[in-house]
Amino acid sequence: MTTISFVCPKCETKNKITLMGETQGNFEKKCRKCKAMIEIDIDDNKVINTNTKENIEKKHSKKVPTDYKKYNFQEKKQKKTENQFWVKTISFMILTASVMGLMTGISLYYAPDEFSDSEEIKIYIIIENKTDYIDYAKIVVDEKNVNQTYSGNGTYIIYLKPGKYNIKINAEEHKTSIMNLYIPPQEPDLSLIDYSAGLEGVNRFTFLLEKGDGSISQEENTYLKMLNWCPPLILLFSLIGIWGSWVTYTLQSYKNAQIGAFFSIMAMGFLIIGPLLGIIALILLPKIKKNFTGHFKK
Repeated sequence: MTTISFVCPKCETKNKITLMGETQGNFEKKCRKCKAMIEIDIDDNKVINTNTKENIEKKHSKKVPTDYKKYNFQEKKQKKTENQFWVKTISFMILTASVMGLMTGISLYYAPDEFSDSEEIKIYIIIENKTDYIDYAKIVVDEKNVNQTYSGNGTYIIYLKPGKYNIKINAEEHKTSIMNLYIPPQEPDLSLIDYSAGLEGVNRFTFLLEKGDGSISQEENTYLKMLNWCPPLILLFSLIGIWGSWVTYTLQSYKNAQIGAFFSIMAMGFLIIGPLLGIIALILLPKIKKNFTGHFKK
């Protein structure tokens, strides 16, 4: 243990430092008079150099950098408003499609065989074989002859009220073609794409005849199949869709929102309108994906 004397470079007061076995190095010692911290360089138990150590407080710039992006409160408010708009819109689409499905399922469940109080609807009957249209055919509805008008290209026009029907098509050298179908309540002269063509399965039905004797059965139209076995499924799909619209509105689960939108499509509300709304909602869902919590709120 060695004691070495040194002079404070600030106040020139004589001080001492005791080394615990070291003979060289850089040491610190506070002056007993001015209390300044002194750095002491020692080599071979001799003072080589002394300096006052000053603690310089760093001054931090309070100036905001020019490239710093300013926080836009208005932008945040606009973004929140936009998100709310899409959440409400998509939820409404899923809900509307599901409610349409609910109405369709109920109407099919209680649908009568014939809507006697409804107006007659223009029905397009397309008659053809594997090679060409058939220009001369006879149409029998529920074992009764009906007035028919031929407009060319195998297209025959008849008028029927909404309801269930058994239609037979007779043509020379061809088998009798039989189809059980259901004409849903609709606007007279319904057409979506081509005014003169109608909508297949709704007010337009195609009969494919085969050459030979006897008869063949055509596939039932979609509405008749729905009428026979779909109402419970449609009601179930609609309820899932309604639940999905609530999940979407409350932003509980993105996956469940997708499930709800999918089943709103499957509910087949008003045949085309409901599925179309459901498809649009399913396409728009990714716009609000980041808003979902990803789990059910407790």
